[in-house]
Amino acid sequence: MNNWKTDFEVKFHLQFQHHNGREEKKYNSLIVEAESEEKAKELVFFQYDNSNFLVIDEVKKLWKY
Repeated sequence: MNNWKTDFEVKFHLQFQHHNGREEKKYNSLIVEAESEEKAKELVFFQYDNSNFLVIDEVKKLWKY
């Protein structure tokens, strides 16, 4: 059992397609505590209810404790 946690910065954007064809992107990032990069991505997807608009750009390890 591993009790170590790591802080990850997850950079992502929400990509929307409007009815008139215009595309809109909203960029954001979250810092999450997780056991791995995959778990960090899962937490962000969960935060946005598995949105089809969510695109993860980068996951960066910040701190391990």
